[in-house]
Amino acid sequence: MDPWQTLVATALVGTGRQTPQPVGEGTLKALLDQLDWSEPEGALLGAAGAISLHQRIAQHPPQKNWPTVEPCSLEDVPVVKPAIARHLDTAMNTHPDVLPELLSLIAQAGQRIPERQLPKLLQMGQQTASLRPHVATVVGQRGQWLAAQQTDWSYARVGGAHEISLDSPHVQDIWANGRRSERVLLLQRWREADPKAAQEALEAVWSTEAAKDREAFISLLEVNLTMADEPFLEAALSDRAVSVCRVAANLLVRLPKSRLCQRMASRLQPLVQLQGQGDHLRIDVSLPQAYHNEWEKDGLSPAIGGSQRETVSQRKGGIFSLYLELMLAAAPLDIWGEPVVAVRVLQEHPWETLLTAGWALATLRQQRPDWADAFLHTLESQISDANLIGQLLALLTPERQEHWLRGRLPSNSSEEEVIRWLLLVIRSSQHWNLAFSRLILAQLMTVAQDSSRNTYGLPYEIQNLRLTLHPDLAPDVAIALQEIADKTVARRYRENKLLGLKNCLSFRQKIHRAFSASE
Repeated sequence: MDPWQTLVATALVGTGRQTPQPVGEGTLKALLDQLDWSEPEGALLGAAGAISLHQRIAQHPPQKNWPTVEPCSLEDVPVVKPAIARHLDTAMNTHPDVLPELLSLIAQAGQRIPERQLPKLLQMGQQTASLRPHVATVVGQRGQWLAAQQTDWSYARVGGAHEISLDSPHVQDIWANGRRSERVLLLQRWREADPKAAQEALEAVWSTEAAKDREAFISLLEVNLTMADEPFLEAALSDRAVSVCRVAANLLVRLPKSRLCQRMASRLQPLVQLQGQGDHLRIDVSLPQAYHNEWEKDGLSPAIGGSQRETVSQRKGGIFSLYLELMLAAAPLDIWGEPVVAVRVLQEHPWETLLTAGWALATLRQQRPDWADAFLHTLESQISDANLIGQLLALLTPERQEHWLRGRLPSNSSEEEVIRWLLLVIRSSQHWNLAFSRLILAQLMTVAQDSSRNTYGLPYEIQNLRLTLHPDLAPDVAIALQEIADKTVARRYRENKLLGLKNCLSFRQKIHRAFSASE
């Protein structure tokens, strides 16, 4: 019997019931004979140690054929300056929302981050999908090498858009064998660098991909979307997965010359008609009288769900007014003539709400600044949705946005009016110059210094201004903070918001100065 098994059996029974005896052969037995077996407990423990040590001596370690790891390629771009590396540490620890801006500056400078910062930044990219494209661009060869060893970081194997080459074995391996997150980022890079090649790569594997992968991949055709993508998207309208059909339809409505948009225009022809010209223009509206099955292929589902179902019963015209609105949102805007003339006719029109909603959504989808300008200068007072106004405003050039906002500065210091104006500034998502940033700060201070009511007048989302105001505004914010003397609860709340704004702007200012100094 095996010495160890004999010893274990004796221990289980107990030394009081079974006296342990020396076991083993040769040198092991000679070693165990040296123990004092008149004290069975001590001898048993000593034997256990001796047998365990004897079993380990001269044993060969287990062998495993580990795959050979290729060494990391030599870096081909310079590392950032120490000052910028310190700012990156601060951003990762204190200001993570500034990371996209900082990483973009590093990429624009053609530099990479230091090796010591790779693990933390790669992990942050794994946790935040929107950060991944920025991370993958600046990790360098060592970062891509690490990403190949760690599954959670594999998204960074792709690298930057300038590194994408269809003939590269590395790229081909990712596209053929990578995880979904890797392949999604790779396809995005492909679309940025070579849209036609990216579409061809997608078409080659389309029939073999799972529904979730097809949905994720086809949505990336949004990048550099053109009429060259229309045949593929039109075919995808017949995909076996409803989610894929929905994405394809949402992309096709952004192409006014697509067959889907032309079908919508044909459906609208008998329903919405323009009569007359210029000041005598009239818009006649008729609702569809029945649902047609072919509508479903183009995204007009017969089953209205979610929040839409709750509002349909309250709409003028019910479900068919909703269908008409969706048709308007998907038809080419050019069929309605000059935007200024068409939008002007909407004022006091019986179907103003329906026509405005449909044309405004079409304006956003087709990215039409001329229609956005017409809406903002003609119907702004009738549009109650601040989000919609902000989205329309974002279509204008920075100069036009600033001009429009300057023309709508609150005429009084009413807190509600000021906050509404500030929210329009935020929703335009524009990076403002220093002069206009100072004007925004002046409006912020009218709210912060208002002691007429003890309300919390700086909503949470105004914190987004810290990423769009000019970073050189930081000293002005510091001076403004000194002017808030009253320490009521509301004032302290407002002061904290401004302090956070100042700290973030100061940090962004240091980042930009560091890059200017390194040029």
